[in-house]
Amino acid sequence: MKTDTNTGVPMQTGLLPNYFKTLVNRFFKILPMRESEEPSLPVYIQSLQAELLGCKELIDLFGDDAFYLSLLSVLQFLLDHPDCPVRVVKREVFKCINICNKLKARFPEEVLRQ
Repeated sequence: MKTDTNTGVPMQTGLLPNYFKTLVNRFFKILPMRESEEPSLPVYIQSLQAELLGCKELIDLFGDDAFYLSLLSVLQFLLDHPDCPVRVVKREVFKCINICNKLKARFPEEVLRQ
């Protein structure tokens, strides 16, 4: 099954769960970077946020999804509060991982029902 993109080129729906699986790892990477005070962490977070914003523009399904907005919002919080405690970063990272897993499970079903 395929879903439409804003480019007019259909995309295999199987890419969506794979994308969210990859996002889990990308969000998890934030935690050790913060724990080790990696100086490139803000650039990494900005890049991830830009990717998510681009994906939202590419795939209509994410248009007004609250979970997707939550992912973007957490990244913005982490950018705005680079010195927040590691425990806060850990909590937010695991919240995003949970959201990615929910999106991975949900979107293919919604695509197939359309």
